[in-house]
Amino acid sequence: MVYKPKVGFFSLSSCEGCMVQILNLEDDLLKILGSLDVVASRILGIKDRGDKLDVSIVEGAVMSDDERKELLEIRERSRILVALGDCACNGGRFIVKDFAFKDIDIKLPRGQEKFVSDPLDKYVKVDYYVYGCPIDQQEAVELFKNILLEKEHKAKPYSVCSECILRENACFLDKGIACLGPITRGGCKAICPTVGRGCIGCRGLAEDANIRSLIEIFEERGIEVPDYLHDMLKEVGDK
Repeated sequence: MVYKPKVGFFSLSSCEGCMVQILNLEDDLLKILGSLDVVASRILGIKDRGDKLDVSIVEGAVMSDDERKELLEIRERSRILVALGDCACNGGRFIVKDFAFKDIDIKLPRGQEKFVSDPLDKYVKVDYYVYGCPIDQQEAVELFKNILLEKEHKAKPYSVCSECILRENACFLDKGIACLGPITRGGCKAICPTVGRGCIGCRGLAEDANIRSLIEIFEERGIEVPDYLHDMLKEVGDK
């Protein structure tokens, strides 16, 4: 009998749009599920029995103490933990939104008095990351293939700019329009610039992101430099 990896899908605070992307794989998803032993998935109607897991795929940011405890328990039972989507990878903030945000004092339901939105790796070791808001379906397929082949899943190291070049898109920066493609992790196939919208950085920083250089380009081309770019430069340092 062929061994099927035990896999659990878990959602913390999120819109579950990344899980919807996986459901939208349709026929490919049926083939994938036929090769996995899915033992926990609320969205698929599979009740979690608390089994030890080969792989846990977690969507959503940590926004409460209860979710932090749930995440720690998931990590304890899992050989591999995957952060699925921007909420899990970056706290759901994008690059352009509240980069220096830590928390907000506010009274929330269930007695919570502080609003936070934290990535998984603030609390636990994350083995693999699948970036995007929502994730790219092809990257989801690559993740499952790598799980079945017992290969390391590696996120794309290059920037959105690289993908724009491959698609022969006209550069927004050359037109004097703000775009974060040069510093944003690729893998989305430059979908936003391709349909006429500047990159907003939803996949987080590329491995070779040069924030200072992008600020200089903005200034040279008369593009207003948003405060969050300066905040990022202070946070991650000059490259």
